[in-house]
Amino acid sequence: MSRWELITFFGESAFLLPCAVFLYGWLRWRGAADSARHWLLAFSATALVVLASKLAFMGWGIGSEAFDFTGFSGHSMMAASILPVLGFLAVPSRHRGLSLLAAAAGMLLALAVGVSRLALHAHSVSEVASGLALGFCVSVPFIMRRAMPRGPKAMLIASAALAMLMALPVGGVAGVTHIWVQDLATFLSGRDRPYQRGEWTSLPGCRACMAGAAARPACATSHCRC
Repeated sequence: MSRWELITFFGESAFLLPCAVFLYGWLRWRGAADSARHWLLAFSATALVVLASKLAFMGWGIGSEAFDFTGFSGHSMMAASILPVLGFLAVPSRHRGLSLLAAAAGMLLALAVGVSRLALHAHSVSEVASGLALGFCVSVPFIMRRAMPRGPKAMLIASAALAMLMALPVGGVAGVTHIWVQDLATFLSGRDRPYQRGEWTSLPGCRACMAGAAARPACATSHCRC
């Protein structure tokens, strides 16, 4: 396993989604109902935006050829929305400067996850940058809220559990959510396979088809969607 593959695991949905659920439950348990509701709404809305962008491309080929955009990077969004919050809440409230430093460390780790997606050629720059931006729109406003309950022991346990998962043989877990999204996209669109990067709606073959039935044999390519 390369260092980039190890870093990218810190953005894996199979690991971070349970952390998101844990954060919501822990906030409710600590009596911070408003903070828990804010977290649930912000994180859920952002996750749905990411899912919708992936389904739109995989199922219907909706994306941007100019920006090489096929959907927001889920790894980047997950890491940017959750890791800074875990770091922030892991430090007692009396040490606000240290807690902000821990949150900044979480942000740096999220940025590293984004870079790893580029290094592994899993996403384009536009997909990683937009994914990180979405995630930080969740974590930064949450961190800046006042009177946030802290749970150093609980957050450290959650962080340690995440770190232990990284050390396990997770080859069968990593990427499983991507497969689920592909299956959902093909089911909803009725296609036998999801669209792949490079299959854009404005391909020359499809424009040739628009010229009429006589031109259609000339664009009989695997990318033609006529």
